[in-house]
Amino acid sequence: MLANNHWTCDRFVKLFCLSFLTLAIAFTFPVSSARADAIYHAFDECLVDVTAELPDIQAAGYTHVQVSPINATPSRNDDACTSDSEWYIQYQPFDYVIDGNLGNEADFINLVEAAHDRGLKVIVDVVFNHMANYRYYKDVAPFPEAYPLYPKTEYFHPVDCIDNYNDNYEVENEWLCSNNDPEGLPDLRTDLPYVQQQEQAYMQKLLALGADGFRFDAVKHMSPEDITGILSGIPDDIFSYGEVIGNTREDSERYIPPFSKITDFQLVNTLKSAFSVGGDLRALIDPANTNRALAGDKAITFAQNHDTWAPGQFFNWKFDPVDLSLATAYVLAIKEGTPLILRFDAFTPTAIAAGQFRAQMNGESQYYRNGNEIAAGADSPNLLFIERGDRGLAIINKAGGKFDVPVAKMPGLSEGCYQELLYDFEMCVGVGGDGQKYVEQWGTPDRGGIEIGGRTALFFVKS
Repeated sequence: MLANNHWTCDRFVKLFCLSFLTLAIAFTFPVSSARADAIYHAFDECLVDVTAELPDIQAAGYTHVQVSPINATPSRNDDACTSDSEWYIQYQPFDYVIDGNLGNEADFINLVEAAHDRGLKVIVDVVFNHMANYRYYKDVAPFPEAYPLYPKTEYFHPVDCIDNYNDNYEVENEWLCSNNDPEGLPDLRTDLPYVQQQEQAYMQKLLALGADGFRFDAVKHMSPEDITGILSGIPDDIFSYGEVIGNTREDSERYIPPFSKITDFQLVNTLKSAFSVGGDLRALIDPANTNRALAGDKAITFAQNHDTWAPGQFFNWKFDPVDLSLATAYVLAIKEGTPLILRFDAFTPTAIAAGQFRAQMNGESQYYRNGNEIAAGADSPNLLFIERGDRGLAIINKAGGKFDVPVAKMPGLSEGCYQELLYDFEMCVGVGGDGQKYVEQWGTPDRGGIEIGGRTALFFVKS
């Protein structure tokens, strides 16, 4: 029986975990020369720490590194390099100077140069919808004179808290605030040429320092027309995507264009339902074709991002830890989308194996194999079979118990042996007397069929 295996790394044991995982990656998962875009989200990490992690990020198969906002924000009461308790401060800009809680301009340059030396690209999270809560700056100057770039009231929408989040006008033109915090986040008039010019200048500065792209925060709070104006200040070939928490797929796709890609919260809904108790993994078969996910070429995909991770919010999108690991495996194993993997999830053995599978399957077609074509009992809400071309297979079992059958067919795979990337064993496929292809070896020469442990995922690549 294949044992289930799940590791986690928190900030306080990171150095030990990453050192151990570097060895595990080096000896178990050779880095493929193929490249399939996958983003490591260095959420709330100091720039010097991200630079130190680059060997592990590269070895795990990630192609991009996304850093949290690095401009000046209010000071934090926690140590930003060892704590995430005040992560939200990073999303409250004071100025567009690159000198914040996570590092300064020199730190950013060092990160970019080290990343580029490894063939990795750097994405910077930018916040253009609003400025920091004025309560942090009451002792500095009157509102809005405290903000160096926007010292006039004309640069902000009138103070009025969003009440109806289903009303696009309110969401785009009113403040993120509440009766408990009436000051809230001062909402910029992103329709104004002056405001757009300041935001463009910041992006141009980052590009001049070597940034390769941008993640736009709080996109739903700016109109597509305003974003088009902001993006007009950077080259068309610069990678950028928007964080859109759309209520529906149509709501999200209001922002395609101006962005070529946006966050796929529709897929998160589908993942959460499929992996929940009583859910059906077969709902994950081509979800974009049934309006349960964005089209893959438009989607930044994830099972967990920093907003759904954060304590005290988005409870409807929080996963059981094991379900989260399996959902992350799915996001990495499928052909569609550009995966964004939060740092808390990025270095588990399952994520590393799934990332290596993704890299080695780059360019391969995809087919979801019906379990009935594989084995008796395999057409199950707890099982998912994802073929990549005729040389790769990912299997997910969300059930608590193992799935074990002595006879199994593999109609979509070519004859030969396949290496499993997580548990390091071999599956061999051959032609039986009836002309059909069967699993002739599963782990050891004396058994065929399939045996997959409960709550686990397997990743097979043609040897």
